[in-house]
Amino acid sequence: MGRYSIKDLEQITGIKAHTIRIWEKRYAIVEPKRTETNIRYYSNEDLKKLLNISMLNAQGIKISHLAKLEEVDIEAKVVELSRTNKLEDTSIDKLILATINFDEELFESIVSKCLYEKGMEDTIIQVLFPFFNRVGVLWQVGSISPAQEHFISNLMRQKLFAAIDSVSGSVLKNAKKLVFFLQEGELHEMSILFYNYIAKKNGFKTLYLGQNLPFEDVENVIRDYQPDGLVSSFTGPFSVSELSAYLKKMNTTFKGLKIFVTGLKLQQKEVVIPKRFGVISSASEFKKLIAKID
Repeated sequence: MGRYSIKDLEQITGIKAHTIRIWEKRYAIVEPKRTETNIRYYSNEDLKKLLNISMLNAQGIKISHLAKLEEVDIEAKVVELSRTNKLEDTSIDKLILATINFDEELFESIVSKCLYEKGMEDTIIQVLFPFFNRVGVLWQVGSISPAQEHFISNLMRQKLFAAIDSVSGSVLKNAKKLVFFLQEGELHEMSILFYNYIAKKNGFKTLYLGQNLPFEDVENVIRDYQPDGLVSSFTGPFSVSELSAYLKKMNTTFKGLKIFVTGLKLQQKEVVIPKRFGVISSASEFKKLIAKID
């Protein structure tokens, strides 16, 4: 994007706008520019500096000290921090930076280091999934562009498909069957790809149908495949009434199946989720839910 409002910076870095203004006035941490119509905006360099400073400040380094450092010294401290602290403490902020700058090399280097030190499942659970949840929020509030979201989604998709392939031989004898799908018009598949991986790793037989599936096609698959459960996610631009109606239709149509749902849209208080549905809030919660399938 290249231009950010102070509200964008707050959403991306987690630093309150009020705090950014104080740092700006008192320490000249960033220097906003102005458009021809005198509207303040911040650059990619400002964003990068604030992300780095927020990581260091969160570790107890005073802002008054950081303000005196050159950019190269700040970056050196961030590198040192990544060596000495938990990877997830710094990796998510770095992945956000990779997203903003379309930096595939940075993404690959962070993920490779995490995989080496944590393994696939912990990397996904502790780093990639929390990161992508944060990206989803940033995309919804407009702090990152659709191009940036698509860029990082495709890189994440590659990693998740590789993870799924790596556990394709883990299906148990007489395994329960789960179908993963997204409703028609829903395109954000990262969460169900992730839960597909978790299910496969835990010995379930899974059928992944992907994005944008008409309801009648889901019905046909259920009839032919005879699964034990369904898993879907809701993130797209659907109204509360549309979403509630779709969940009700699932409930009445697939009465004999366990149904598991997730997604940012379900967090809206007005959405009516049938009581028998399992709402997935985390990987550990998903494991508990599917372990209870009869």
